[in-house]
Amino acid sequence: MSEIERRCPNCEALVSAEADWCGQCFADLRPAPAPAPAPAPAPPPPPPVTTEVALDDDTEVDSPDATDPFWPCSVCGAHNPIFLEACETCGTPFAAMMRGVTRRDVDPHAARTRSLVFPGAGHAMLGYQIDGFARGVLFSLSLGLTIFLGVAAPHTGPMALAILLTLGLAIGVYVLSALEIKDLAARGRLIVPSRYLLWASVGVMFLVVAAIALSVATSARR
Repeated sequence: MSEIERRCPNCEALVSAEADWCGQCFADLRPAPAPAPAPAPAPPPPPPVTTEVALDDDTEVDSPDATDPFWPCSVCGAHNPIFLEACETCGTPFAAMMRGVTRRDVDPHAARTRSLVFPGAGHAMLGYQIDGFARGVLFSLSLGLTIFLGVAAPHTGPMALAILLTLGLAIGVYVLSALEIKDLAARGRLIVPSRYLLWASVGVMFLVVAAIALSVATSARR
């Protein structure tokens, strides 16, 4: 049985079964190499890792950027930018952070009654001990000075002016302490900040000293 004839695919000439090249046209008779396998598709990128923080129902997000400096309000708990002097939510001044814990559960009428008994007592009852102490000291000092000048000082025109100044300061502190209780209990806001009240008191004391000196000089001339 004869072998199957093999012919050159280029010129149709007879070639041996083991030939790698055609003897007539020198065409390459070696089998073509198998094609390389297609590369496997790249795996899809992993999903981005996100960290989810579960927030309670009562959790409040006050600022979108947690890296910005802020100060927490001692009354409502809101986060305020550090450059604000008062809470943008409830109006509580920044200085209230240094006064201690504000008590919102206190009856304003009871606090006002204490302020009418003695100025500053209602402020201390609401948690504003420093402001209450300042008003109590100013009232005691001005009232005591009024009594002292009225009893021991000579009755002259400048001395009468000094007595009116100290008495007016005592009455002003008394009335102011009673009027501030309502706003202080509702919004944590003072009608007159303590530092302004102290500066005004210092000015009145300087005028009193000047009136006393003028009264003494007038009495010495007589």
